[in-house]
Amino acid sequence: MATALLNGKKSYFIWHIMIAKGYQGKGYGKLAFEKMLMDIETMPDGEAEYVTLFYHTSNVKAKTLYASFGFVDTGIIQDHSMLTIKKLDGTITASLVE
Repeated sequence: MATALLNGKKSYFIWHIMIAKGYQGKGYGKLAFEKMLMDIETMPDGEAEYVTLFYHTSNVKAKTLYASFGFVDTGIIQDHSMLTIKKLDGTITASLVE
């Protein structure tokens, strides 16, 4: 986890989250991601408006997981990875991608 600027606003950026193949499909990824978001919501590195991450465009499970936590795709694709974003104040994120 790191902080970054996006559109001139401070955000938390999740660099990578990976679960070993033998542990996938058992809920560990969802639990780990939920715990990570809980930590980010305490804003340990200062105030920020949102949290962002990239996921590989072919990874439907990742897209579904992130969407279940309120992340919205931005349409920005870099090296086959989609940038997705979530507002930290609980409001709907869709306004950020219009």
